[in-house]
Amino acid sequence: MLEALVLYACPVVIGGDFNIHVQDRDDPDARRLADLLASFDLVQHVRGPTHRCGNTLDLIITPATCQLDDVTVDPAGMLSDHSLVIGRLPVAVEPALIFEQQVRAWRRVDRAKLGRALEESELCQPVSSDADVDRLFDTYDAVLRDIADRMAPLHTIRRRRGRLAPWFDAECHSERRECRRLERRYSRTCTAEDRRLWVNATRSRHQTYRNKEQYWLARLTRCGRSSS
Repeated sequence: MLEALVLYACPVVIGGDFNIHVQDRDDPDARRLADLLASFDLVQHVRGPTHRCGNTLDLIITPATCQLDDVTVDPAGMLSDHSLVIGRLPVAVEPALIFEQQVRAWRRVDRAKLGRALEESELCQPVSSDADVDRLFDTYDAVLRDIADRMAPLHTIRRRRGRLAPWFDAECHSERRECRRLERRYSRTCTAEDRRLWVNATRSRHQTYRNKEQYWLARLTRCGRSSS
């Protein structure tokens, strides 16, 4: 499950009752969980007991790069024998940019009917050798528009504009292509080695994205008031 979750570029939060005594460093399950989280660069944020018996069972886990603030643990026994654990995750949510666009549903057009309409149109009639080029072009444009309006009339759709990423340069494109290549290879072979290469490449790609974004944001902040 963790191998799948670490491939997401967005912050991943894992929480709940793990039923593992993580406060006991000698507990074999606690040691295995700590080693597992460390291998995926994940951090467990809850400190202190979360059960009426004094054990830390309810955990909140995030990537090391994801900062979790104001983690509080209410006393156990108020709602159940477990504590209520609350944390604050600072996430900046940008409003979606919606725009309207006029399109034609060409996939729904009957190809045979379209072909007959073109054959019967003025475009397929003989043209004299002294015909005016401008008039021919106007005829071409008018006939095609008329056929398009009859078979695939324009209609308006609403689309969500994707987030602009000016920092997404050739290096980012190259790493994304490499990840997709490794993913396709793993889907064919299903071997542990190809899976490891795919996961490692994806982690490296996400780190490159973060570094690029932070670099350009810092540079824009420094030079934002400069007119040169």
